Amino acid sequence: MTVSEDASRNGARSARGASGDERILLAVRGARDRELLADLLDAYEVVVWERGREDGPPLPEFDLCIVDMATYPAVADALEARKSDAGDRFVPVVLTVEQDEQRVAARRLEDVPDDVLAVPAPSAVIRSRVESLLQTRRQSLQLALYRRAMDSATVGITITEADDDHPLTYVNDAFEEMTGYDRSEVVGRNCRFLQGAETDSEPVETLHEAVESGEKAAVSLTNYRKDGTPFWNELKISPVYEDDELTHFVGFQTDATVRHALRNQLVHETQTLKQLFETSPVGIAVLNENEVIIRANEAAQRILGLRRSVVLGQPYDAPEWDLVDGDGEPLNPDDLPFDRVRETGEMVRGYEHGIDVADERRWLVVNAAPLTGSDGERIGVIAAIEDVTAQKQQDRERERLLDLFDQSQRIASVGAWEVDTRTDSVLFTSGLAELVGVDDQTTFTLSEAFAFYHPEDEPVVRAAFERLVETGEEQSVECRLETTSGETRWVHVRGVTTPETDGPVFRGTVQDITERKARSKELERYERIVETTADSIYTLDDNLRFVLANSATADLLGRDPDDLVGKHVSAVFGERHSQALLETIASLFAGESVEESIETVVVDQTGAERQFQTTIASKSSGGEFDGIVCVGRDVTDIQERERRLSVLDRVIRHNLRNKMNIAQAHATMVLERTDDDDVRESAAAIERATSELLSLAETARRFSSALDPNVAERVQLQNIADCVRNVVEGARLSYPEATITVDAPEVANARAHTTFELVVNELVDNAVVYGGDEIQIELSVTDDDGPEQVVVRVADNGPGMPSLEREPLNSGRESPLRHTNGLGLWFVRWAVTNSNGSMEIVDNEPHGTIIELRLPKA
Repeated sequence: MTVSEDASRNGARSARGASGDERILLAVRGARDRELLADLLDAYEVVVWERGREDGPPLPEFDLCIVDMATYPAVADALEARKSDAGDRFVPVVLTVEQDEQRVAARRLEDVPDDVLAVPAPSAVIRSRVESLLQTRRQSLQLALYRRAMDSATVGITITEADDDHPLTYVNDAFEEMTGYDRSEVVGRNCRFLQGAETDSEPVETLHEAVESGEKAAVSLTNYRKDGTPFWNELKISPVYEDDELTHFVGFQTDATVRHALRNQLVHETQTLKQLFETSPVGIAVLNENEVIIRANEAAQRILGLRRSVVLGQPYDAPEWDLVDGDGEPLNPDDLPFDRVRETGEMVRGYEHGIDVADERRWLVVNAAPLTGSDGERIGVIAAIEDVTAQKQQDRERERLLDLFDQSQRIASVGAWEVDTRTDSVLFTSGLAELVGVDDQTTFTLSEAFAFYHPEDEPVVRAAFERLVETGEEQSVECRLETTSGETRWVHVRGVTTPETDGPVFRGTVQDITERKARSKELERYERIVETTADSIYTLDDNLRFVLANSATADLLGRDPDDLVGKHVSAVFGERHSQALLETIASLFAGESVEESIETVVVDQTGAERQFQTTIASKSSGGEFDGIVCVGRDVTDIQERERRLSVLDRVIRHNLRNKMNIAQAHATMVLERTDDDDVRESAAAIERATSELLSLAETARRFSSALDPNVAERVQLQNIADCVRNVVEGARLSYPEATITVDAPEVANARAHTTFELVVNELVDNAVVYGGDEIQIELSVTDDDGPEQVVVRVADNGPGMPSLEREPLNSGRESPLRHTNGLGLWFVRWAVTNSNGSMEIVDNEPHGTIIELRLPKA
């Protein structure tokens, strides 16, 4: 080979785009040619391989090899192996030939060489050919890097063609591992083979639309592995364009099965914790850093004797209830445990204090613990509040409560034991063995038998047995017993001495009283309810004589509860009340209802006649009539107030309509008879104001039945979905400029006030009136997460409701600083409240308002 010296000398000394890190291997025979090539390619790292070293070290690493015909046979196999090991990385080999060698070189191109260079040749040609091959190598290295990155990525990566049925052209290792399919099984197929029976059609349709439009998409859907097991696939696709033409789609798949499971578990645990919070028999309250109660369960409001709406937002030492210490003296708020918990972060247990609510004192035990945020900072306190008043009450009151509710204790299972002190052996009967959880044929030592009792109670049981052995007198104790399954049961243990020929044998019984203990706690709660209520509660025997009466009944009559026992009801409440009770008992016997209500006049301790509404239910013993239970409520003031309000309502509404009609007529006359702009503007303002007042009066008239919170007969079974559809149908005709949509099932039955259709109509009217131009209103009817509610939502895109108007409606009360400007939404709230439902108003992001009504499902 001969390289042109002139071309080498006149050529530039560095190749454009060359990298000094790239290595060129020269495997040419002539030293002069090697020198000229090295000088020509000085922009690269040049390594020389000389002939005669075939048995020496292997070929060094290189990015491009230049070999001549003389040297080629010696390195051909090594070059071929090097190119084979490189895989998809391009390893260029240039074969230099003289003019008479070109025919032989043409055959070589079918083997290892990638290019043939006829020499001598200009330096520019040589550098251009070298740089071109190196550029191809650089691209192959980059592509190989990309492929390795894709193959080793932790998420599944797929590439599909954009034409025909979008077949797969590439899948990486993570995709194979995720789906269980080998590349050879999926390349050439559409990805729909991953779908199955539980694959939702909605994300599939989203993907289809994105593919059709050549856009990105991200969905989460159920796919199936090769073995048939389902998994959650979080899939993102992105289009690939080449010269503005869509050629491929790249997909990224993530197995989100664990994440979905954890999310579902979190939702389930959250619901469980919420249910536990609400159903816990222990009062639970959450206080913020200012010791204001921000959450309280039903038990807490019952213990504090106040409605939840009163409890929430109040400090624990609120004026609605007075706190006292163990001696009955006013409690210093600084002594409450919440400050200590907040400052130290430590839990406070067993803090006892008294609380006076409605002239009644209760004793509470509080356990308080800190609440921390995600950053570990203390944000409040959670308190468990237990009413322990019953533990301080006398046995007489507990017995009265037991008889009042006509409850009897269940007879517990009883087992027997026998101890022979001579052999130190203890035998259990089958009943006791079943209670403890052992085989009834097992014989225990005395120590083993004592070991079944709770560690705190074992010394008591052991001491009682020692007294039995020592004195021979019958012994009995109440204690706890631990079964082999780890359950703790309350038992009554009794022991006696049985004379025997060879010495005494001790026998006894163990009676399970766990349910009796639990029942006792339940009855204590009933006692608190009965004794703290303002209603008059009493029981009469089958001769209508008093058996029990609560404090409210005694206070009404100005007598001691015990003085009423044995008195005939006619001597206490009068003949008319007695006769009404007899008629009600006859109606109950006829089977018309389980309980009935009557209204009678009762004379109180001052001699004043009071109108009472009394609910009567019969009680029986052994299937026979044993008397009645009566719950009476003084409705005198309520009925008088209702009568006065009714008169006032009729007069005001009648006069309001008449006066407003007159004012409106005069305003119209002024508008028709004057050309003065100021006068016309004032008259128009008067006309608008009178129209609004007349509309207000009409709203009050239509919703008048919703004002009464005690009219239960107006709450009826209704198909709420039909009510909403009827309103929407009429609203579309009345407001053609508004966009009104509805999403409701065919049937959604709930118990609602008879004005409920007016309620929905009022919400739509309100949204249109205040919504402005291009108002959009969306109505929906759904079953709530729980099985007991139907939810109606009315959402609009209007300007939204100011917080000063929304807060009174959400809380149900107005104040001088927080009030609303109309009656319509108040009537909506009252109608829903009368239906035993609830209403909530929240912002609709980014604009508008959502009003949510919840009704009890029928």
